[in-house]
Amino acid sequence: MPDLNVDQELLVEISHRLDLRDPNRDAVSAVAQSVSQFFDVEGKEGPFTCIVDSATGVGKTYVMAGLIEYFAGRTPPARNFLLLAPGSTIRDKSIKNFTPGHKKSTTAAMKSRPVAITADNFKSAAVQANMADTSKTKLFVFTVQALTTSTGDGRATHEFQENLGGSLYQWLSSQDDLVILADEHHCYRSPAFSKTITELNPEVVIGVTATPDKRDSDDVVYRYPLAHAIRDKYVKTPVLVARKDDRKDDYTKLLDGVTLLRYKEQVLHSYCDENELPKANPVMLVIAQDTAQADAFQEVLDSEDFDGGAWVGKTLLVHSNLTGDDKEKALAELDAVEDPDSTVRIIISVGMLKEGWDVKNVYIIASMRASVSDVLTEQTLGRGMRLPFGKYTGVQMLDTVEILAHERYEELLKKRESLNEQFIDYGVWMQTRVTEYGETVAERKVGDPVPNPVFPATGDGEAVGEGPGAKRDGDVTPSPDPIQDYAELARKAAAEAEKAKVTPHEHLPISGREQIVLPYVNHIENPVVVTLNKITDHEKVFTDLAKGLSVEADEVLKRTLLEANGGTITGVAAQDAVKAGKLDIPLETSRAALVDAVLTAPGVTRRISEENAAKKIVDTIISAMGADAALHLSAYLDTAKSRLMQKVSALLESVQTTGITYSDEVELKPLNKARRCAKQHQKEKVETFQKGLAYNGWSRALYEYASFDSSTEYTAAKAIDAAESVAVWARLHIKDIPITWTTAGRQYNPDFVVIEDVDGTRHCWLVETKMNKDITSGEVIAKKAAAETWANTITNSGKVGDDQWHYVLLSETDVEHSHGNWEQMKLLHQ
Repeated sequence: MPDLNVDQELLVEISHRLDLRDPNRDAVSAVAQSVSQFFDVEGKEGPFTCIVDSATGVGKTYVMAGLIEYFAGRTPPARNFLLLAPGSTIRDKSIKNFTPGHKKSTTAAMKSRPVAITADNFKSAAVQANMADTSKTKLFVFTVQALTTSTGDGRATHEFQENLGGSLYQWLSSQDDLVILADEHHCYRSPAFSKTITELNPEVVIGVTATPDKRDSDDVVYRYPLAHAIRDKYVKTPVLVARKDDRKDDYTKLLDGVTLLRYKEQVLHSYCDENELPKANPVMLVIAQDTAQADAFQEVLDSEDFDGGAWVGKTLLVHSNLTGDDKEKALAELDAVEDPDSTVRIIISVGMLKEGWDVKNVYIIASMRASVSDVLTEQTLGRGMRLPFGKYTGVQMLDTVEILAHERYEELLKKRESLNEQFIDYGVWMQTRVTEYGETVAERKVGDPVPNPVFPATGDGEAVGEGPGAKRDGDVTPSPDPIQDYAELARKAAAEAEKAKVTPHEHLPISGREQIVLPYVNHIENPVVVTLNKITDHEKVFTDLAKGLSVEADEVLKRTLLEANGGTITGVAAQDAVKAGKLDIPLETSRAALVDAVLTAPGVTRRISEENAAKKIVDTIISAMGADAALHLSAYLDTAKSRLMQKVSALLESVQTTGITYSDEVELKPLNKARRCAKQHQKEKVETFQKGLAYNGWSRALYEYASFDSSTEYTAAKAIDAAESVAVWARLHIKDIPITWTTAGRQYNPDFVVIEDVDGTRHCWLVETKMNKDITSGEVIAKKAAAETWANTITNSGKVGDDQWHYVLLSETDVEHSHGNWEQMKLLHQ
């Protein structure tokens, strides 16, 4: 039986380039394994059908992009992909997702550069030329209706096209590498769809959905439930809000909703302002039982009599009774609801906002249905689950979506167990194993259906106790109580909003403090550029090589006598010893030869940062050789050049397919902008850390006050401030030093910059602290690699004089074990 044939290196590269979340990376891997198991191991004939079941809001579009990259990047490549959508909403969204230049496009990091072919452009000569080009990756984006019938919506795809020699439908069915991506796969169970799949005869059909049909459960090769997404903080935490009194009327519920919405808006605007982010506006989604009720709700909300007329002109009605221009206008406003200039704050709908409407600023869902259980279906709850900033902010009001329930508070508490049962789910994944015959195969694994309580008995969902992930005072924002009394929640929200209304303090660098000049550099978009700056930890990497080259030169010439024995000539060692003349190649000459050898490694370009990086590598080797370096290199220079070039080439080969590289164009700017801080100010350093405070009392900080996200950060800052070698340091804010760490352009901001003078050399440190449980995550490792490459590029750029830039990653344990000593931290870092 043949082995599994999965390109693991390609999967790693794709995961990094597309910046895939862990579940999305695992989904792409599971499909790759199951496809290879079907075709390579079991030797079956296509089509192969499988399903990825991934929670709403986790990123199914990125799964599809990853799958296109994998099948287009393997050998032999697939060049024809068909993305099927159940309707025009998802079709249009998908076209935007795969159109270069669109704000929601995923194509910037896609090496396959798929050409999007749609019902609107497939007849054009340019597109048909792309279709004929077998080197181009094509992505056909159509609704199911455009293919399953030869009339109506499907007429165009079934009509004869002269350049194609038949219809588009026939052309697709003739391709032997067709891969179908069925978005929202649960929508396709009609005989017409099955007939279409049979006629198109694809090689692979991959369904992607958050709610698969139970009859298709055997086809699921990867499953990532919503409960897991909430647990892993890839989506907002849902909070059920109910009243303890008897008021259940719709007017009160709407008033409760807009009250919370107003508070959330104040907190959200303050957060964006303080962190220099584009303004985001929270939105409330009102789910009516029918169109008549929806119309009535808009009339109430859009009147001067409701909440003092605060919401007049800020509502949007979207339901199936809208037609013509009214419908088009509503859909356009719906599409733009995330824009900072959008005036929409309340969306009233019946059932149109399901699959395909993927916005991130829904913060409140007010359901007018009889039971909250109806709201907790994934397609409804999912409208409010996406994170506006891609990750948790640490501000509880911005990391939750409030669901206003019809039930009273006590009724919800009684329902807690039954509500959790809606989230009892299980994971599915593919796992490789080696059989007793030594063959590698992939097997489908199903986890036990153990409940992961979305609505636990207490609101504290964080880990407790000792060990990695254990909760530490002040480090973690406690999870909100999942079922809350409206009055209490409104009180807390009002307090948060009141704090947000405080005019932020502005702080400038302290007068007389040494200036910090920060370097800025752009990343090179080509992800496979070879650079010596990716090679880090020179001492660790090159010391052993230096020892191997430190061989005493033989002072005796090897003399061989040639003797004739029979008809052959043999070599025999001569008895007389002749002393060899001593070689005396100047060390600087040997150094230059070694630098030149490094620069001849495959792919390395001779630019200033590469030359300086090569010199550092060679100087590390010479230093490790010790006082006799000149003698050793004089004797074995050619060997040293050869071994060094081999070592460098091997190191570059291991890092060039992943990671990121930077240009030599370094721009220097002083860190002198005003800091805006709305937090309460603590006038001195204290031992006990409290999140939400800004601390003063620093001896070496650039700014008077600094705030922190965790006690680990605070402890590290105190150690840095106490170090005699430190000249100045600063707590970094967003955009202070934005290090691009993915080819998609995603940026990362370290915690601190530290400037110190050691033995006359200026060392500049970027410092990052992480919780123990995160220190080995793929994202943290990728950021570390990018930051180290960035630091090397800056140091070797020739633009920062003799300054040496470094990066240090500290875990909670590293900081704890350093006992407040900055020197110890640098030794213990990851």
